[in-house]
Amino acid sequence: MSDENKKKISNFCSKYRTVIMYIVFAVVIELLAVCCVDHTLLISEPWVGLSMLALTSGIMIVINNNKARLILGIIFLTLELVLDMILTVVYDMAGQYFDFAMLSLRNDAFGILEEIYVNYVFFYASVAMVIVFIVCGIRKYKTDKGSNEYGRNKTVGTALIIIGIVGVVAITYVINNGSDDKYTKLKTSKATSVYSSYGMTGNLVNEFIRGIFYDEIEEVPDNEITSYLYNDIAPESKYFGVSSGNNVIVILAESFEWFAIMDDEEFINGLDITEEQYAELFPNIMRFMDSSVVMTDYHAKEKTDISECLSIVGSYPTVGFINYDYQDNAMPYAMPNVLRAYDDDIVCRSFHNGTANFYNRDNTHGSFGIDHFYASEEMYDMVAPDGGTMENWIVQGERNLDSEMIDVCQDLMFPTDSRFYTYITTITMHGMYYERNNLENYREELLSIYTPTGESEEEEIIIDYMTTVMEFDRALGMLMDDLEERGLLDNTTIALFADHNAYYQSLGAKVKGLEDYDTEYDYSDLYRVPFMIYDQNLPHMEIDKFTCQADIVPTLLDLLGIHYYSNMYYGHSVFTPEETLIYSRAYSFFIDDGIVAGSLENPFFRDESVTDEEWNDFVTRGTALIEKLRIWDQIYIHDYFGDETNYNTYLERMADINNG
Repeated sequence: MSDENKKKISNFCSKYRTVIMYIVFAVVIELLAVCCVDHTLLISEPWVGLSMLALTSGIMIVINNNKARLILGIIFLTLELVLDMILTVVYDMAGQYFDFAMLSLRNDAFGILEEIYVNYVFFYASVAMVIVFIVCGIRKYKTDKGSNEYGRNKTVGTALIIIGIVGVVAITYVINNGSDDKYTKLKTSKATSVYSSYGMTGNLVNEFIRGIFYDEIEEVPDNEITSYLYNDIAPESKYFGVSSGNNVIVILAESFEWFAIMDDEEFINGLDITEEQYAELFPNIMRFMDSSVVMTDYHAKEKTDISECLSIVGSYPTVGFINYDYQDNAMPYAMPNVLRAYDDDIVCRSFHNGTANFYNRDNTHGSFGIDHFYASEEMYDMVAPDGGTMENWIVQGERNLDSEMIDVCQDLMFPTDSRFYTYITTITMHGMYYERNNLENYREELLSIYTPTGESEEEEIIIDYMTTVMEFDRALGMLMDDLEERGLLDNTTIALFADHNAYYQSLGAKVKGLEDYDTEYDYSDLYRVPFMIYDQNLPHMEIDKFTCQADIVPTLLDLLGIHYYSNMYYGHSVFTPEETLIYSRAYSFFIDDGIVAGSLENPFFRDESVTDEEWNDFVTRGTALIEKLRIWDQIYIHDYFGDETNYNTYLERMADINNG
């Protein structure tokens, strides 16, 4: 290289040093964020992020003032740091990548956090780079002060701005209008994650543009939907109708894990205590379990709001959220609405000892056929038959107690003058897990039989978690005792299930040895949690076929003796041979026994015990589920049953197969 060219390069770098430093630090911050989430420094398709970088760099170059250029660089880097930090925290706490629909959940997402766990590696490294940029930028500004050689170049700057804008528009268009539609991608996509594919900034920009300008769902004609829905009647199990006319109670047990209540070869335990000690700590759960049908291969991987909806309506769209985007839809297939169609006098109520507007429940449950949704605000004004009340623990920074909710609401939950459907969502076991004042008695009881080793922080988290389960145990005991005292236990069917694993503070992953998903253990076991059905008409037994939340509604309909069409729900009765497959709306992957996959051709995890025959069965069931997703997206997006003709057709078809 000639001396003249070297001089030109040197002058160029000197004039644009602030911009060059900005570009370097912006790239490093982005790579650090992706590495913290996906453990890779490679972004395979960084074009949207690079286009944004060209745009911001072009703006800096056009400016004819180094001080303003420096300030802009600081603003851009700080904004990138903050956004990437938020996305990293969201992933660390919930395992979710950002998508545009999550904006509906923004208030609720932060409302449930007692403490935000920051990724300090990313935070301190990124802050250090911003500080270095500021220091070097100030030195450059002082050196050039009084000079007119600011490195301003309108041509280069304008060109970069145009490249950035055109790049963002063109690339996001290609991404969102590719040859493969959404459902084809669910079958064939090889992407491991959106962040390692597009980068955090690139994904963020693409999601906003996609959410505002693009409709990724191709409309399906009503006649095709109708033909699909009524194509097949679900088979009866051997227990079909044994619970006919029963009351129904569904209990969503927040973050409930097997390791909290037992220790055996199949389920790894949380603390080193004996079976007798577990029975002493959790007498009511043990009593319930010993009298129930226990699903030992039940898996759950959804956020609470999605889990709740799945267990009430039996389906969930891949676009938007039921509680926000489809709250006014007609849902005759929802469990309470189905029961109403066959019993005009049934009372349907739901209860949650959190706030009424959280996850927009107060506006959504009515569409399910719920007469009234009772939340904490009403419960604080109630008085239990024994004179007890529910204290507002939330204002003290604690979770409300499930036992207090049962105590004050029992007359409404379990009426003796009418048949009822009661849905209960608990809250005490919701994380984060720390020593709570309102659980101190449970902690003392636990520590009276277990002496902490003090060897790890994880042990303390498990102890604090188990105290929340002890409180739930008390609530469950109160519920069962009250039903028995009212003479209702013999004719009440109770479904008790966990909404998801205890992912707060990575508790479930740590206990199961799956924190980094790079172990000899079964990755899918991370999501293996309790599901039980109590009914005195059923024998105590264990069912070891793969089950999930989508199976809850079909199972209850089967027990109650109500025929239904198979394609109305994603799941199947747990008492029939058919197995369901999970597609997680919140986390965008499939789960089967021993399999976690981003698509039907892209396993993130395939246990060595999974045979080719089992894998092919996974693909077959996955293909059928994707077709259900395609149809049900249309049903939700266009409020298919909001059309009077479609609504009446449903009622007529259901009457045909049930009145025969």
